[in-house]
Amino acid sequence: MAGPDIDLSSFTDLLTCILGVLVLIILLTGIDASQISVLVATPKEITGDDKSPVFFECRNQQLFYISTDDLKEAVDAKTEEIRVAVAGDQKEFLKQAAQTMLEVNGQKVDYTMALVGKYELIPIPDAEGYSFDKTVVADEENWYASKLATIDPHTQFICFFVRPDSFRTFQRARTLAWLKNINVACELQDERNHIILGPGGSQIFSQ
Repeated sequence: MAGPDIDLSSFTDLLTCILGVLVLIILLTGIDASQISVLVATPKEITGDDKSPVFFECRNQQLFYISTDDLKEAVDAKTEEIRVAVAGDQKEFLKQAAQTMLEVNGQKVDYTMALVGKYELIPIPDAEGYSFDKTVVADEENWYASKLATIDPHTQFICFFVRPDSFRTFQRARTLAWLKNINVACELQDERNHIILGPGGSQIFSQ
């Protein structure tokens, strides 16, 4: 005696839906994976990891020295100037601080950010920096060579912030640094990008 017939149509419909969802997930995962850009870090020299950076910017085929000591001194001097002007009025101090921009070594500096040790540097378009002569010479009399002479290759390295219009200047500056056995790092910047130094920035290594 045969048993009752079982209707499996609902079960098969359910399996079909599940298989369809799985196929859709597999397709979407494959599409996403094909669009992922894989970033490969530039190899770093371990010998430079414990060295401190000295910063230069290459802009308008010129070199600009970025000194955190100069930045700090400018901020401290402006803080004292505002403090005296407002006679200790905290609200007035904050008001003036919010309206203040500094100019240091060819850069505009956001004063309020600098107060907390974070320097946002905005390039001044018509600022004059150091330009190389047609030939690259290790002349101790010129500005850049005098800066190199103050750098200790054992404890410091140079980080160049390079704008699109100044690769030739960067190459010449790097050549002279190498002649002095100074390690070099390069950070590419777009034409108008602000340079930010201080908390929250990425760690820089010599290359």
